[in-house]
Amino acid sequence: MRDTHSPTPLYHRVYAVMRERILKGYYPSEVAVPSEAELSESFSVSRITIRKAMEMLTAEGLVTRTRGRGTYVTDRSKENKLNRAVVSNINGLFSYLNAVGKSTRLKAVSLDLGEAPPRICEQMGVAPTTQLVRAVRVRSLDRRPYSLSIAYLLPEIGGTLRRQDLATTNMIDLVQKAGAVVEKVEQTLTATLADDYAAKHLEIPIGAPLMLVNRLFFDAELTPFYAAEIFYRADRYEYRVSLKREDGKDFSLGN
Repeated sequence: MRDTHSPTPLYHRVYAVMRERILKGYYPSEVAVPSEAELSESFSVSRITIRKAMEMLTAEGLVTRTRGRGTYVTDRSKENKLNRAVVSNINGLFSYLNAVGKSTRLKAVSLDLGEAPPRICEQMGVAPTTQLVRAVRVRSLDRRPYSLSIAYLLPEIGGTLRRQDLATTNMIDLVQKAGAVVEKVEQTLTATLADDYAAKHLEIPIGAPLMLVNRLFFDAELTPFYAAEIFYRADRYEYRVSLKREDGKDFSLGN
């Protein structure tokens, strides 16, 4: 993680990445976060640096450190979040994905079956230890990494995937060929920071800004069967929305 050109102290960069992981649910509140030794190895920094970062997280109330038990994430499940849902046509999303597919190149990183992160299991409404198919791909534009996508699918759909197809075909086409009917898609966009895994595949420093797009796909019975996390490089991605006033409709912002 060392970067002699960065003015930000190492411990603060570790803190920033850990903070994003906690807020995004990477560490469930009932399981201890990795030890100082494990984090030191993961971030390639000293244990003193990790300790300073954890002290900042503790002071912010994001983690609780107990002697003899370890460090646990503070349960934030009851916190309220202000958000606004925007409903649009699913065909627009599919058209966008097809356009992206034609202008970029795919690289299949991995395809395996294993336990999904707790946050994904919660989104898909399955037990925390459920085995899901995970497909990881990197999309490049002009021969440079553009996005990292991690897809989690129920085995009855993901089990039909072949690694060679991941490098040539959009995931939405693959799941539909497997017999899935996409009835609804929920999408959220958030800002995040690159951890060591994303930094490696996107060829950016740990802690670099990213745009994270979460998509949850529902079948004809409105049951989630496919969850995707797409990490976009902030220097290569722009999200633009065009808003049009409806004819004859007036509006007021109120108080």
